[in-house]
Amino acid sequence: TRFREEARAIIRRCLGATDDHAVLFCGSGSTAAINRMIAVMGLSIPCNLEDRYQLSDAIPAGERPVVFIGPYEHHSNELPWRESIADVVTIPEDGDGHIDLDRLENELLAYADRPLKIGSFSAASNVTGILSNVRSISIALHKHGALSFWDFAAAAPYVSIEMSPDDDGVDGHLAYKDAIFISPHKLIGGPGTPGLLVARKELFTNRVPAMPGGGTVAYVNPEDHRYLDDIEHREEGGTPAIVESIRAGLVFQLKEAVGMDAIREREESFISRAIASWDTNPNVEVLGNHDADRLSIVSFVIRHENQYLHHNFVVAVLNDLFGIQSRGGCSCAGPYGHRLLGIDIERSHEFEREITRGCEGIKPGWVRVNFNYFISEAVFDFVIEAVHMVANDGWRLLPYYRFEPDTGLWKHRKPAGDPPLSLHDVSYEGGGMAFRSRRHSHGEGELAGYLVEAKGILAGLADAVPPPPLGFPMVTEDFEHLRWFPLPDDISAD
Repeated sequence: TRFREEARAIIRRCLGATDDHAVLFCGSGSTAAINRMIAVMGLSIPCNLEDRYQLSDAIPAGERPVVFIGPYEHHSNELPWRESIADVVTIPEDGDGHIDLDRLENELLAYADRPLKIGSFSAASNVTGILSNVRSISIALHKHGALSFWDFAAAAPYVSIEMSPDDDGVDGHLAYKDAIFISPHKLIGGPGTPGLLVARKELFTNRVPAMPGGGTVAYVNPEDHRYLDDIEHREEGGTPAIVESIRAGLVFQLKEAVGMDAIREREESFISRAIASWDTNPNVEVLGNHDADRLSIVSFVIRHENQYLHHNFVVAVLNDLFGIQSRGGCSCAGPYGHRLLGIDIERSHEFEREITRGCEGIKPGWVRVNFNYFISEAVFDFVIEAVHMVANDGWRLLPYYRFEPDTGLWKHRKPAGDPPLSLHDVSYEGGGMAFRSRRHSHGEGELAGYLVEAKGILAGLADAVPPPPLGFPMVTEDFEHLRWFPLPDDISAD
């Protein structure tokens, strides 16, 4: 318990929070933190009750809360607000890809009479890494009587966070944040940690805790009960994730020890060089404004003739040929993805119909990689060159892969040499825990050799006879109409 409270104190200090702020450990990342904030503010109605009684219709339009969100929100900072009793207003990008501050000012004026106004914005896009002007937006919100909420899920590992900054600039006294949402598992050393909600205590006006139960009460008798006054204990019902909470404190301690100047300097160098290099390749399309201030997060698509390679195919090749782990898909930022990829609402509905029929693989997306401050120059150069190689010649590997239209996954036709590790392999027959291990480690000096080997493999495919087509599962005409990527048999046929 003492270690856990010390972790809370470390987090409070690292985030510039005071005794006027509650620091809560809650569930799964920012998702849980945002939903907890909505719950304690009483902004949601259970969907079953809403469907049965239409309770939200009883709220006069002029008394309904309004929430302003940004153009590049993660689903976790959009869907909970859509499901709340609030009207949701999306503020678009400006010409540089940032949150349009002028549009926000206009919308704040348009909704000036609403009794509760909230701005809930991502501090940075988890897709393009583009950073928000947290200071200017917070000031604008407070000038108009709105609350300033910030989702730091993507940005927290890489930027300084101050709940109440010591700001001597113009209107600096309005630059504070009312609540922030953090996913500590994204920080170095953070996997397994719970989400964090840090908010001004005066926002916790709920009579009943969001999760009533053990640990939330001061006294319970057969007829009555009384909840605790201490917010941090009242709102953390049940047995906490003790070790995980302690770990959350330690990862913030580590971030503080490394120092923001060192993190930003190194990551800005990585991302600027990565974009500059990939911009020279006509087959690599980096998403978002390349000149915007951004984190070391980059998402891209790979062109092939008049189509794009499927993002999950690129992910598979980066993994299979180079051992690089990347992520393919929409990064839980669907609305932003529509604008980045130029998908209008009519086309979107066509995709939706095909996906609901069970064809997940038709969904558009991109590949995302991240250059953390702790990687070496050798690793950085390896990733840069690997993406170039996939962009130039990765398509040659298409006939050697199987595409699963129902899942969108791509798998090599040749089975892996060793079966994947499984929990079912764990045995206790000998009186202890026994399991199959597969640990192999090589130094970074091997990376240059891997690139040479990969280049040889890809070059050899130019003259190789591709394997015979596997045939493709029966799909609908709509699938073919929407298909934006080549299939293995397309290359085999060529």
